[in-house]
Amino acid sequence: MLGEILGVLTAAMGPTPTESTRSPARLFRAGRVLVSEGCVLGDRPYCRPGAAFLHLSLTALAVSPDREADVRARPLPVGGLEPVAVRKRRPGDPAAVRRHWDVIECRDGGEPVLIGCEPFYTAYIRRVLQSDGA
Repeated sequence: MLGEILGVLTAAMGPTPTESTRSPARLFRAGRVLVSEGCVLGDRPYCRPGAAFLHLSLTALAVSPDREADVRARPLPVGGLEPVAVRKRRPGDPAAVRRHWDVIECRDGGEPVLIGCEPFYTAYIRRVLQSDGA
C-alpha cells in the first residue's frame, strides 16, 4: 500500500530535476523505460489492435493501454521479429496507425508485423528489435 502511495506521489510530482535534464538517449542507455504512443499489428502473439502505449527498454518491448506500466502491459516476443523497413504511414495502413507516425515493417518468419510509433522513438524500437530480447 505504501509503495502504491509513493508511486502516485512520485508520478504527480513529475520528473526529478536530474531526469528532466537528461536526454531520452541517456535514460534509455541507463536502462530506463521510454514510453511512446504506438500500436502493434499482426497475427498472435503480436496483435494489439488500436493505439496504445509502447514501453521500451534496452531489451524489451511491451504494449499497454496506459502510459504508466502496470499489470495490463503485455510484453512482446521481440526475439523473433526481424525489422525489414521503416517508412511513413501510407493511406492503406490500418486506422490504428496515426497519420504522423512511422511504421516499422517486421517479419516473424513469413508473417508481417507492423509497429506504428511516434517518429522520435523509431530508432529506440529498432534497437530493441536488434537486441533479440536478450
